[in-house]
Amino acid sequence: MLGEIRGEVRFKEPLSFHTSLRIGGAADIFVVPQDVDDIRHALLFAEREQLPVEVIGGGNNLLVRDRGVRGVAIKLAGCLGRAEFHGEEALAGAGASLSALIREAAALNLGGIECLVGIPATIGGALAMNAGTEDGWIGDFVSAVYFLYPDGTLGEFKPTEGSFSYRQFHHPDGATLIGCRLQLHRRPQPEIQKDIKARLKQKKATQPMALASAGCVWKNPAGDSAGRLIEKVGLKGKRLNGAEISSKHANFIVNRGGANAVDVAALMDMTRERVHHQFGIVLEPEIRIMGE
Repeated sequence: MLGEIRGEVRFKEPLSFHTSLRIGGAADIFVVPQDVDDIRHALLFAEREQLPVEVIGGGNNLLVRDRGVRGVAIKLAGCLGRAEFHGEEALAGAGASLSALIREAAALNLGGIECLVGIPATIGGALAMNAGTEDGWIGDFVSAVYFLYPDGTLGEFKPTEGSFSYRQFHHPDGATLIGCRLQLHRRPQPEIQKDIKARLKQKKATQPMALASAGCVWKNPAGDSAGRLIEKVGLKGKRLNGAEISSKHANFIVNRGGANAVDVAALMDMTRERVHHQFGIVLEPEIRIMGE
């Protein structure tokens, strides 16, 4: 089945090449599919061989442990990377860039999703994490999600109330996201561009966008900010080997060069313990952690 894949199949591929943190051990089998058929072949192979499957998009919001990933890792970034626009609706593949989609929509005088500007994610990754800000989440705009099940069949899921929650999408177990429909609305392009520029300027001023990171590490606890709590316990700027709790925004951990997953994990453990000790709050990770 792997021989039928038209895309790339690599063995012992370092995932540090494929994550925004530039950290991660090797995947036993690494598949970069060309299309849905390639994904289907990879899933059927994994099912037949009883191998675990991990799906990664652009590798953002992801920490891969140093011993890597067993089984099959499928990278969707670049596959299913197109978006089509029909009226005020966008049909986007899971591998499409969220920022590219926002730009393409703006060129067609379609807006509404400017609240997602500056989030480095594929559509699939944004859906899985219900990416967004207090101004809006991607789940607010989704009218349908498309899946590939382990047996190779396609499925459509129409979200209902509760399908999307804070930093989470409650999708069918074992299903691989392959795309979605997003509801946009007409808006003059100059207004959209002005909004985009203002939001990007704000992000650049407050977040370490120039350094390797995995985005926000922790979910914000109810009524508070994880970054504020981390700063209050004195960990802003704390460094362990090449990993650092950002001195620009304490809810980011950056790789200043040579950091390993164990360094990031140690900073996370330290943060969780100090915040719990001082405030009685248990921080929940926002980043996805995979591997051994």
